[in-house]
Amino acid sequence: MKNIFSVFTLIFLVFSASAASQIPTPSNDFQIWNEISVAFPIIKAKDKNNKEFDRLTFSLNGVLRFGDKISRLVDKRIGFGFGYRLNKYISFAPDYLYRGNKPSRGVKQYEHRLRFALALENKWRRFSLIDRNQIEYRIRHSRKDSVRYKNRLRFEYPLKKSKKEIFTPFVSNEPFYDFSEKKLTRNELFAGINKKFNNGFSADFYYLFVKDRGFPKIVNGVGINLRFKSNWFIP
Repeated sequence: MKNIFSVFTLIFLVFSASAASQIPTPSNDFQIWNEISVAFPIIKAKDKNNKEFDRLTFSLNGVLRFGDKISRLVDKRIGFGFGYRLNKYISFAPDYLYRGNKPSRGVKQYEHRLRFALALENKWRRFSLIDRNQIEYRIRHSRKDSVRYKNRLRFEYPLKKSKKEIFTPFVSNEPFYDFSEKKLTRNELFAGINKKFNNGFSADFYYLFVKDRGFPKIVNGVGINLRFKSNWFIP
């Protein structure tokens, strides 16, 4: 009798493990994205109206993203780069980024990214448009390297009172095209507000919606980007 009970117990454990292994990994997730960047102007210049602007800037940035229903850290990034503003319409930004992520429990991925961005910007009386075009070479650990093109279009509509900007609502959308897969693999949509607190500090508060061919396929979430500017390099 004892042997029969042991056999049934073993069968039950085997079927339970099999059933658990067949439970599909959730394809949707809710995440919280956090980013902080510090910009250091190196060279300043003046436009034709004698207004000063940052010609060359060095920047540092870090990213932490919490996912799996915000139960754990799923993505961390750190990088640095330069920004060069040719004029009020055109700017360039080469940079480097290291990324470590855990798309699911027990899975770790690492990669280095070399990126170059060209941004086209124009401001009208009531709104502005920024079109960032970025090429990204991804050096990936234990996976094939890839090259992606990303195009982010951002629409901003400043709200003012007595000619002073209170905050700026914005919407942006960015599709990703992977040249190795020869197709669009990801799309990121953001909607939120930007608030400039002073000349050295501003922040974005936003909602995000992401569709990805990888995992997770659908991401909803909220995020905050904190931007600081320091004149440490300027005498």
